[in-house]
Amino acid sequence: MEGKIWGIMLSILGIAGLIWAIIYINGPDANEHLPVVLAAGVFGALAFFTGIWLIDHKTVRRHGRKTGLMHIAKPKLQQPSA
Repeated sequence: MEGKIWGIMLSILGIAGLIWAIIYINGPDANEHLPVVLAAGVFGALAFFTGIWLIDHKTVRRHGRKTGLMHIAKPKLQQPSA
């Protein structure tokens, strides 16, 4: 449950950072604040995608993963000839 809450908070923070970066990149003095805008955009995107991953990772129940070819194509057993 805590991971889902962190995911929601990070997603909201990431969206806020991306909106802030978009607003300031279109402003009149975008060249003066370019490093700050780039940092806000990168950290906003990172927070957003991490939050989405946390929500998905903590909500979806993963069952045991089957690996190997034996689970993909089971070998057919030969019938004993009579």
